[in-house]
Amino acid sequence: MNHYVKNKEVTLLDALDKVLETGAVVVGDLAVRMADVDLIYIGLRLIATSSSKLQELSGGSTADPDREPTAEELKYIQKLEKEIEKAESNISTLIRAENPKETEQGLAKLVMTLVVLIKRLMEREVMRRIERKTLTDVDMQKLGLTFLALDKKVEELKLVFGIQDDDLNINLGPLGNLM
Repeated sequence: MNHYVKNKEVTLLDALDKVLETGAVVVGDLAVRMADVDLIYIGLRLIATSSSKLQELSGGSTADPDREPTAEELKYIQKLEKEIEKAESNISTLIRAENPKETEQGLAKLVMTLVVLIKRLMEREVMRRIERKTLTDVDMQKLGLTFLALDKKVEELKLVFGIQDDDLNINLGPLGNLM
């Protein structure tokens, strides 16, 4: 079932995801004036879309599902697995840190919120790519481990800064919640 049908409340995450899923073209002209004199002209031609939509529109896919992983890809996967283990082992020691509330919680919340927002957008794109069968097994493994490593780092940082999951969802007033 479509995510947008299930949830009547549409967040900024949902809106950004929909733009990436369907694609958007922005064309515009901007003139910067000073004292009624045009000084700078900027012509904007922007296409915002996901790589899977671009592949769909161009009629091709670069993924070969039968391709064997390269040594570099295997090394990268091992590196991600080690990062996950390292983050897991650090979490228990960070809980005992003295006064994590003294840290710059506001900035940490903002940065982590943006990281989580971008991660969720990328997860949705990965799911579309999986459904369209445009990712190799190695790609899926690398992406899965990358998301897991990112989750572990976010969990670690939440402990350091004393941040809860609810703290990472910004209320955008009339626009609703970010995620």
